[in-house]
Amino acid sequence: MGYTFTNTAATTAAVANRYVTSTNMKVGAYTLANTTPVWAGAALVTVTHTEVGGGVDTLGTIVVVGVDLSGQTRTDTITPVNGTVATGTIPFRTITSITGVGWVIGTGNDTIVVGVAAGNIACGSQGQLAGVLVNNSVAATIVISDASRTIMTVPASAAAGTYYTLGGVDFGGYLKVATTNTNDVTVFHTATLPTTYAT
Repeated sequence: MGYTFTNTAATTAAVANRYVTSTNMKVGAYTLANTTPVWAGAALVTVTHTEVGGGVDTLGTIVVVGVDLSGQTRTDTITPVNGTVATGTIPFRTITSITGVGWVIGTGNDTIVVGVAAGNIACGSQGQLAGVLVNNSVAATIVISDASRTIMTVPASAAAGTYYTLGGVDFGGYLKVATTNTNDVTVFHTATLPTTYAT
């Protein structure tokens, strides 16, 4: 299998309200503020709940529909958690709809925001990482990880033009690049595998 590449040239910090800005919870479709992450890859979706009126609503679920990095339409159902952040499990490149299901108002209309978790997901499935190219002088560490572990950390002192040859390190679940600064790094990896194939 050949390799492709993904460039990350900006901070990959979480953006809590990237897809849906603060709004009352409801049954039905939410208005999308944006449909893609700030970066070039994909992201996991987050739902942040805020209680209003002193009693928690029946929160129901949030159904997210979008397109993954292989171009396939996927659906992720996220159950909000009272007063905190719930994170989905499917990396989306583009969101097409976000819908509230089963919500029931309590003593006040609770609110939510929907956004992206931290980290640019370069590959949304298992695969292999061949190498990492540093394109500018690294100002803050860059963490390369998969769904279960850190694969490597590029130090803040790495110079522009540094290339790390990894020779095909296996990763599971997804491949993620995370940085808190405007570092510029390119990872060389296998492409996202589709979840289904046409016959």
